[in-house]
Amino acid sequence: MAAKTRWHIRLLSAAAATAAAVCFGVRCFPLFNGEQAALATADLLLPKAAQEVYTSEENQLLIEEDELILPSATPSPVETPKATATPSPTPVPTPKPGTKATPIQESQVGGGTQYGDIFIKNSTGLDVDFAAEQKKESKLNLKADGTPMVLLYHTHTTESYLPEESAWFYDGTATRNQDLTQTVVMVGNAMEAELEAAGFGVIHDTTVHDYPSYNGGYARSLETMKKNLEKYPSIQITLDIHRDAIGGEDRRVKPTVTVDGKKAAQFMLIAGCDADGSLGFPNWKQNLNLALNLQQTAAEKFPGLARPLYCCNMVYNENLTPGSLLLECGTEVNTVEEAAYTGQLFGKILADTMRKMME
Repeated sequence: MAAKTRWHIRLLSAAAATAAAVCFGVRCFPLFNGEQAALATADLLLPKAAQEVYTSEENQLLIEEDELILPSATPSPVETPKATATPSPTPVPTPKPGTKATPIQESQVGGGTQYGDIFIKNSTGLDVDFAAEQKKESKLNLKADGTPMVLLYHTHTTESYLPEESAWFYDGTATRNQDLTQTVVMVGNAMEAELEAAGFGVIHDTTVHDYPSYNGGYARSLETMKKNLEKYPSIQITLDIHRDAIGGEDRRVKPTVTVDGKKAAQFMLIAGCDADGSLGFPNWKQNLNLALNLQQTAAEKFPGLARPLYCCNMVYNENLTPGSLLLECGTEVNTVEEAAYTGQLFGKILADTMRKMME
């Protein structure tokens, strides 16, 4: 089976003062074993530019639709600190001479269905009362005394970002890097610092699970989780930090907003679910409760920073604690600086959410 994803691109024209919606889809990406390709937890590259092929164990997620929103000429005012859609950089007429490249589109990614202040994409097939789930009492036993409460780790530790801002994604640009200062590890570092400053103990495990072999990454990260949960039984929340990839043959998408005058990569939370009970994941709604409250805090503190919460019938090693989630931070065309800034902001979101749950 091949994966297909559709994005709706809404381009606002200041000259014509009209809007046109353009729908494009990512072409099918065949795998050797015929399983569907991952979009959010694996690195989506088109056939002509592909450097890696992923087998079924890793290909667990298919984002069905995203909406790219460029800012209007008169955005609605929001309280500070605020997040606003970041306009695309001034386009470069052509790539560097003698190179082959795909243009980068810098946009705010939206979509989903609105529930109060937050947006959700629900692919579970269940009619979930999200408002009721959000209001339920948390099962987390939280303390702000330095005791380890949070485990940060990375199933795909080498997922990387651009070292500097660019209007073009050049063929051959690495999307994985053994230099962890260029990867999702930097997101975890920034998050760790914010949480510790708020009094919450953090274990940030930077074990590489996707090199030299990408396949089997989730099985290896599961062992890392078990090891840390055994060593630190006080841990209540686990976050598997990834970076996404969105794009097609004609563009790579850079989901970005501006928070307090600085660019930040948008993030997306993924809450695994078990609609028919076949996944052995009976307590998935406890994780969903945390995800919903994080989305709410993000909407209040930094509007636009969060992409819609994605609920899907997958496990992603989220069945070990009542507070386990997967976090996608930016895409392969965001910069390391933008991603790390989002790590800092998400650390504030998580700390505030934990404090509220302690009340």
